[in-house]
Amino acid sequence: MSRSAIRPIFNSFRPTFQTKIHPISRQHAPTSISSTILKRSFQNLLAPNPDSTDAPNLAINKLTARGFILSDNLVIPGGCIFHSGRAVLWDVDPPKTDVGNLELMWKDWDIGRFRVFEVVVPRPEILLFGTGQTAIPAPKAIREYISSLGIQLDVMDTRNAASTYNLLAEEGRTVAAALCPLSPIDPKTGSSR
Repeated sequence: MSRSAIRPIFNSFRPTFQTKIHPISRQHAPTSISSTILKRSFQNLLAPNPDSTDAPNLAINKLTARGFILSDNLVIPGGCIFHSGRAVLWDVDPPKTDVGNLELMWKDWDIGRFRVFEVVVPRPEILLFGTGQTAIPAPKAIREYISSLGIQLDVMDTRNAASTYNLLAEEGRTVAAALCPLSPIDPKTGSSR
């Protein structure tokens, strides 16, 4: 075949290579292409990869005054959120129990500490909230926010929340635990605050 015979075929593909690449938009891309690309564009780092066989399945082996010791012997100082066999550091202190008023106990708490549950996949059926050494009822704003996400909130002390999480996760339930440390701990240094 001569070059002149190949050139018209090559030229028919040229516009494809010279076309500017624009960000994908649902308005301009065909539905099947945009939905496929958009699904592959974002990955939830908190959820395990369904194709992966080595997804960690962490459990809480021990609760100490300084934090948690996990099933892989990792020591986590401070608070932690567990979901789908994974752990995420949670920089929180337990509610203050030395004040008499429930409002003052939760003074530094708002729904922003629980926003992670808007994006986790799959969304847990139950959230076990460990409030430190004693179970303290969660404020109404937090209860309503968690409920608006379609998640049942169970509040208990951190020891019971940790053991309940281990049990439910082992049963295969879609459960998460947001666990405060027993006392205020700086997660960066592991020392008391």
